Amino acid sequence: MNKIRNELDAWCASYVAAFERYNATAITAHWTFPALTTQAGKSYAFKTAEHFETNTEKLLGFYQRQGVVTVQRRVLSHFEMGENAVAMMVADEMLDAAGAVLAAWQAAYVLQRTNSDWRAVAAIADGEVEAWAARGTPLGS
Repeated sequence: MNKIRNELDAWCASYVAAFERYNATAITAHWTFPALTTQAGKSYAFKTAEHFETNTEKLLGFYQRQGVVTVQRRVLSHFEMGENAVAMMVADEMLDAAGAVLAAWQAAYVLQRTNSDWRAVAAIADGEVEAWAARGTPLGS
């Protein structure tokens, strides 16, 4: 496995640990701003960390209502776009206290290296919207 892949795996482990702690500030620290997310054909631009964190707190509230206890993420593939830019596909699973999968999906991320750390600049989360809707608990419910 190459160095960048190891760094992406570490970034993902840190990112999901922040979700498991329900820590919006720690999640936000994995991003650089402005940032862009897309879901179900809609794009959302976050100009500041504060704006992103407010949105993340709402998302964490949704996860809490669904009973998410454990978050798992695997890097499926990555593409190095340059020395300091990478795109990656990930597989995410949200599990309850018994270890049952509540929802699973794939997502795409674009990250850039800032100083020595990777930070997300964009995410395409269409699969997440579909996964929660298929469960009967659409995002935002």
